[in-house]
Amino acid sequence: MAFTEIDNSELFFQAVQWTGNGSARDITLPGSENMQPDMVWTFQRSGSENNHVFDSVRGGQKRLYSNNTAAETTNSNTLDEFQTDGFGIGGDDHGVNHNTSTYVAHCWKAGTTSGITTNGSTTITPSPYSFSALAGISIVKYAGNATSGAKVAHGMGKVPKFIITKRQDEGAESWTTYHVGLGNTKFTEVNGSGTPGTATNRWNDTDPDTVNFTLGNEGSVNASSQPLMAWCFANVAGFAKYGTYKGNNKDPEGTFVYLGFAPQVVVCRRVDSGDNWKVVTRKVEAHNPMDQSVKWDNAAAEATESDHEIDLLCNGFKLRENNAAFNASGDYIYCAWAKSPIVNSKNVPNNAT
Repeated sequence: MAFTEIDNSELFFQAVQWTGNGSARDITLPGSENMQPDMVWTFQRSGSENNHVFDSVRGGQKRLYSNNTAAETTNSNTLDEFQTDGFGIGGDDHGVNHNTSTYVAHCWKAGTTSGITTNGSTTITPSPYSFSALAGISIVKYAGNATSGAKVAHGMGKVPKFIITKRQDEGAESWTTYHVGLGNTKFTEVNGSGTPGTATNRWNDTDPDTVNFTLGNEGSVNASSQPLMAWCFANVAGFAKYGTYKGNNKDPEGTFVYLGFAPQVVVCRRVDSGDNWKVVTRKVEAHNPMDQSVKWDNAAAEATESDHEIDLLCNGFKLRENNAAFNASGDYIYCAWAKSPIVNSKNVPNNAT
C-alpha cells in the first residue's frame, strides 16, 4: 500500500467555493484544519472574469491574471489579507466577489520565510520568499540577471517537478512553465493553449535540483534586473504529483492514472498538440463522473461538458471519455493535489473517497 509524507492534506492544500455578495468579507477554508494560505488562485465559475493569482510573497491586493500576459495590478477590493484559516476580500470585484457570481479558489500553504538553503552554484538568492520543505511548495521573488545558467534557490530540499514563472512588471511576457513530463528543453505557457515550445533560453537545458532551478536568458524567466515570480512544486508521496499519461481514446474505459492519493484537484494538458489547461475540482461536484472544469489559460465560465467526464478516485483519476482535452490518442501532462492519501504514515487506511 502507498505511504504518505503528509497525513492531513488540509494543512497544505484546500479548495473553497463561495457566492459573491459585493461587500468586504472573509472567506473561511472548509477543511477541519486551519490553514493560512500563501498562494490563492481564484476562478469566477459563473462568468468570464480573469483568473486571479495572489500570494503572500507579493502581498495582499496584488494580482496577476493566469489567462493573459498583463502586468501585476493592485486593487484593494480583491484579496486583501491572508488569514489564519482563509483570506479576506476587500469589496465588490468581479474577479473575487461580484454580487451573486460563483467562485472557486485553490489554496496552498508554504510558510517558511527565512533560512533558505543555497550552495556554491546559487547565483540568485530570492527575496522575499515562502517555502515548505515538507509539502514541496515554494514561492520566490527574484531579480533576473539575463545570464544563461543562472541558478535560483527554491528552498524545498526536493527536486521541483513543476515550475511556473511570471514577470511582474511586464505585460508582454507570458507565464512560462517547466514540467518534468516535458523536460528541460521544452516549455509551455500557462496563459496559452499552443503546442509546447522548444528553447534553450528558458531552462538552459538543465533540470532543477534539490537546491536550485536553472534559467536561460529569456525575458519571461530572467529579464535583467526585473522582478519575477516563481511558484515551484515537488512530488510528495500521498500529497502531490506531477507526471504524464497517454490517452487511449476509449469511452468509457479511458486511461487510469495512479497517484497514491485521492485528488482534490487535477489539472490536465495535452502536449503532443495544443489544448487548454483543464482544471477539475472535487469540491465543485459531489460525485463521479466529474464534468465541470475551469481553465488556467482561459477566463471563460466554468464548463459542464458530458464528453469531458473524469472520475476522481481514492487512488488516482480515470478518464471516462475519448475527447481531445483529456483522453485522445495523445500525450498529456498533469498536476494533482490531494484530498487525502490512501493510507497514513502509520499504514492505516483512510476512508474511501
